[in-house]
Amino acid sequence: MKKLLVLLFSIVILPISVYASDVYYCSEDDSTGFNPKENYKQVNFNEKRFKILIDFGNETIVSEDILFFKDIRTKCFFEGYISNALFCINEVGAVLSVNKTNLKFFRSAIHNPDQPEDSILISYGSCQKF
Repeated sequence: MKKLLVLLFSIVILPISVYASDVYYCSEDDSTGFNPKENYKQVNFNEKRFKILIDFGNETIVSEDILFFKDIRTKCFFEGYISNALFCINEVGAVLSVNKTNLKFFRSAIHNPDQPEDSILISYGSCQKF
């Protein structure tokens, strides 16, 4: 009976802990972009700080602060062979790449409707476990 309980624990609990999501606190070092309302004039933005839930094992992220909502379709893939980074994009044009080794990230917003009003954004920074 004891062996059965250990086996059930191993099957149910261990896989959850291997691919557990972690919360990170991230800060941009710089942020720039282009404003379509002003003929794509280059603009600088205030650096943003945000919390993000990252699961490298299951290739998922969630952060309402940077438009990665649970309800919005997001595609992520983990490139461990070349750059050790998780790359994600969603249906509203939010893009994030975060390196698993050094926790540096690149972020952009590239929403592209017929009549663009939102600025195009690109930024970089780093994260740490929360």
